[in-house]
Amino acid sequence: MTDANQTQEGSADLTDFASALAEAGATSLTTQQQKQLAESLLQAALTRWEDPQLRPRLLESLTAALTTEAGADKMRDVLSSQIFTLFGKALDSSQTTDINQAADVLKVPPLNINAAQAQVWGTIILRYILKVEPIASVPADDLLDLLAPTVQRYLAGANATSAD
Repeated sequence: MTDANQTQEGSADLTDFASALAEAGATSLTTQQQKQLAESLLQAALTRWEDPQLRPRLLESLTAALTTEAGADKMRDVLSSQIFTLFGKALDSSQTTDINQAADVLKVPPLNINAAQAQVWGTIILRYILKVEPIASVPADDLLDLLAPTVQRYLAGANATSAD
């Protein structure tokens, strides 16, 4: 496979990943399940990263983002633009959605969204690239249970409530 084909495939994988997260987020919001927003997003992310056929391609894209300017540009586009555009489409918004508009929908500062992204991507780097124990081998469901309350607090801000 040529480098151009690999880049194109990696871009498609990142777009599919972003689309899955956007859809999970929109579904949580449109079904009045905002209390499960973080859980839905994390479940969508971990499901893809745990997929043995998809993980190598996602790892390739993430490694490129960490080691090349072109990879960083692509990842930056996914995290800063594509995911919010896809989120807006999943919400049936007729306008292009950006991080500020997504923050308005969630009623949190945009920085909270970046903090949630950092939590997830930090976990992915520790688990799948650096393979730091015990995070590398703990069951994905245990990670979901551990991370969801923190990510939820970022995404719900003052609207976050403790478990009933």
